[in-house]
Amino acid sequence: MRRRWPVGSALPYAAAVLGVAAITAAIGLVRPWVELPNLTVAYLLLVLILGARYGWPSAVSAALLAFLAYDWFLVPPYGTLWISAPRELLNLIVLVLAALAGGRLAASLAAREAGAAAEAQESSILYELAIAALSEPVEATALARLCERAVTPGGLEAMSLVAGDSSQAVVVAGAALTPAELAESRVTMAAKQDRGAVLRDGQVAFAPRVWGQSGAAFVVLGGGVAVLQPPRYRLPVDKRRLLAALLGLASLLLDRRRTAAISERARALEASDRLKAAVLSSVSHELKSPLATLRAGLTTLQMPQAGLAPDQRELVSGLNHQTTRLDRLVGDLLAMSRLEAGLPLDQQAQEFDELVGAVLVSLRHILEPFSLRIEIEPGLPPVLADELQIERVLTNLLENAAEWTRQGAAITLGARRRGPQIEAWVQNDGPAIPGEDLEQVFDKFWTNRRGGSGLGLAICRRIIEAHGGSIRADNTPNGPRFTFRLPTAHQAIEATR
Repeated sequence: MRRRWPVGSALPYAAAVLGVAAITAAIGLVRPWVELPNLTVAYLLLVLILGARYGWPSAVSAALLAFLAYDWFLVPPYGTLWISAPRELLNLIVLVLAALAGGRLAASLAAREAGAAAEAQESSILYELAIAALSEPVEATALARLCERAVTPGGLEAMSLVAGDSSQAVVVAGAALTPAELAESRVTMAAKQDRGAVLRDGQVAFAPRVWGQSGAAFVVLGGGVAVLQPPRYRLPVDKRRLLAALLGLASLLLDRRRTAAISERARALEASDRLKAAVLSSVSHELKSPLATLRAGLTTLQMPQAGLAPDQRELVSGLNHQTTRLDRLVGDLLAMSRLEAGLPLDQQAQEFDELVGAVLVSLRHILEPFSLRIEIEPGLPPVLADELQIERVLTNLLENAAEWTRQGAAITLGARRRGPQIEAWVQNDGPAIPGEDLEQVFDKFWTNRRGGSGLGLAICRRIIEAHGGSIRADNTPNGPRFTFRLPTAHQAIEATR
């Protein structure tokens, strides 16, 4: 696409040619009738006017044309550029030097005045947009005004602001876009690379090439993309500087809009989580007592004194097993509700091997089909812990290991001292955990099991973190390992002093 320079760009030089011709003709008509010295000052006035109006290139052109015209038409021998009299040569030299210096000075003063006016206009526009952005709770009004200012004072044919991401982009202000332009906006956001224009040295620089099928330029901003439709002529420096300032402000407004949307979504999710937690806690409390009664009744029916037939006892045994699972799920929900509510823990100095012994006794029927290995370092210092909560952690980790280990394979429970902490782990000879799931396994309601609730490991992390410790999952050559650390009782007491 070739640049089409408007007729206005040739106007200063046409004015220089016509002005020099008119002054030369006027001097030629006046000199035979009136003898006036220093008529060349008229050329100097022309140079000053052109310099102040159009800048120094037209002023210099007028000075050189005045030198040639005066020498050709008004200095003998006429019709040549030869100068016979030294005085005339000095007059011409003084003329051209004065014209060049005066034109340059006038152009410089005019440029300063124009620059000051442009800066004042830029400050006024930015002040107006800043006030609009601060006074409006939503950035739509400020963004719409910004696009208008980019067209009227900025010199663009059109400007649009696109927000969103590479999968879903919408026009939030400015002119409507074609499907092709919107698609290219998404591509620009995905690549995070400007197309057709770039912000450089406080100005917008347009590339001299075809910018896609629509001829638009795409500039990546903080919270979206600006789609610019440049004019057919080259923009002056002051307008390119104004556009750069407008794009900077647009980037801030779009980023604020994105941040506000993220905050709103986060508040909505938080409110939803609070509602779900309240409902789950209420339902769990209501189910706890009926489940306890149901388990007691089913256990009684399994006794020989109940006089049930073998098939009936088998049915009751299955019902009791499912009730136990439901009771465990309700217990997990209650534990998660208490942890999320921030209820204080009943922490006391506990011997870690005693906590392990109590858990192994309660899980002896579950762990019986496996080869259980205990690797607890002797002489471990006590930990400051809530007995019931740490036993829940060990129970959930051992049940998880039993779920993923084949019968006869090894399950290892170990512990050792690591500086001011105790490091404990549960390892099973089962399939490796996919790398992308090593952190997600501790998320609430995340599970790869068909019948799992996704709360066991999430509760483990909440309990360990509430004790000031940490937990992680790793893959080892002997199978997955869940490792957690707890501060010793002495270290915990020293930390609170």
